[in-house]
Amino acid sequence: MVKRPKIAIVGAGGNVGAAVAHWAAVKELGELALIDLKGDVAKGRGMDLTQCSPFEGFNNTSFTAGGDAAALMKDADVVVMTAGVPRKPGQSREELINTNAGIVKGICETVKTAAPNAILIVVSNPLDAMVYVAKQVTGFPRERVIGSAGILDSSRFRTNIALAVGASVEDVSAIVLGAHTDKDMVPITSTATVGGVPLTKILSAEKLQEVVDATKKGGATLTGLIGTSAWLAPGAGTSLMVESIVRDQGRLLPCSIELTGEFGVSGCFVGVPVRLGAKGAEKVYEFELSPAEKDAFAASVKANQELMGIAKSFL
Repeated sequence: MVKRPKIAIVGAGGNVGAAVAHWAAVKELGELALIDLKGDVAKGRGMDLTQCSPFEGFNNTSFTAGGDAAALMKDADVVVMTAGVPRKPGQSREELINTNAGIVKGICETVKTAAPNAILIVVSNPLDAMVYVAKQVTGFPRERVIGSAGILDSSRFRTNIALAVGASVEDVSAIVLGAHTDKDMVPITSTATVGGVPLTKILSAEKLQEVVDATKKGGATLTGLIGTSAWLAPGAGTSLMVESIVRDQGRLLPCSIELTGEFGVSGCFVGVPVRLGAKGAEKVYEFELSPAEKDAFAASVKANQELMGIAKSFL
């Protein structure tokens, strides 16, 4: 009997978790297990999503949902953790550590026993610190504990470039490395291109800086406008990670992972280019950064090390 991948989404009653479920269902990535402390909300999200399928032509009738994390998560191939308190306007991701570290720790203890062979994708903020907590609690190898950091930031970077240039976003190639924080993420301009043309040949230094600033403030801007964290783009980016894993696509995507010497860094979780396949984060790719980007990346690593130090007290 052919087995479809089992994808457990923890926090599926929230906006981000529901968005991950939406994109995963539309793409028919596997059997969905929707988990939330508010079990009825998770069930309602699943029912609402399934009732879209006659219009959109996908099948989601075999989903499971509720509040029993251990039972629903059992033997999952991929676990997506979106649980946690979202950012409020004016609140930094760092300020979320006190609340979300305990939530993430508890979930990871369940993952360790209920889905010991799963690949764990962490979406909860502050992202890099929560990936660190997840890695320590589960004891999983680094390729199976991944954070969805740079994939969202890079999407915002590509979008801002397309808007500034007046070009199709499909022709924009650009990446964001480093910490998943407003201050310390590192949009890489030295390798960014539009249709193969270096971005530095298209935009002035002043305009390019505006694009970088808009990207770094992207999450805070949306939080200020909406009143809570964004969910559609984070959900789409996370489902792309899931797709690359369950379909063994080998996509090269910027994710937060523990570095073991890459980019001259060891023992720190930070966003870098990763090949995602059936085994998880199968390889980290290094490339040359400009001197300014190297300095910014080093500062980003230092900031993450400080956050990891704070998170460590919750372990």
